[in-house]
Amino acid sequence: MASVRRIGGALYEAFIASRASQRSCLGIAFHKTNSVPTLSARQPIALFSSSSKPEPPKGKYINITLVDRDGDEHTVKAKLGSTLLEVAKEHDVEVEGACEGTLACSTCHMIVDPQWYPKIPDPITEEEHDMLDLAFGLTETSRLGCQIIVSPELDGLRLSLPKATKDIRNK
Repeated sequence: MASVRRIGGALYEAFIASRASQRSCLGIAFHKTNSVPTLSARQPIALFSSSSKPEPPKGKYINITLVDRDGDEHTVKAKLGSTLLEVAKEHDVEVEGACEGTLACSTCHMIVDPQWYPKIPDPITEEEHDMLDLAFGLTETSRLGCQIIVSPELDGLRLSLPKATKDIRNK
């Protein structure tokens, strides 16, 4: 608690010097209450990510065809800037995505149509290769849906889901 008071004192000094009613420093918000600033935690901010995801242009979509595990085709509108995992989930195509796109499993394994594989602008990383090594039904055009970001170059993309998934976290 003493270290918090020391840091708090330094932050208090910065607050007073700024003469602002609210100022943010290192994820802490200063609020002026009855002339005495108080500290409160702000909403967490993600500082690091496994993939940089640019903001999508509003209302821009492309067509993607997903072939599910039963062989049924789903041609869907995919919003630019979203991942293929997000697109599949949004359109109720059965993809597990157990790690929610954090590159910690292989349950969003997708098989890209061979003619489309070289056109994918997002290069495969060593981390993705490592996760794909654990995937069921691995092919030469396998990718993780959480690592491919929808872009205009992918308009018309065709991919399929393997017949099963394997999540090594559930032994």
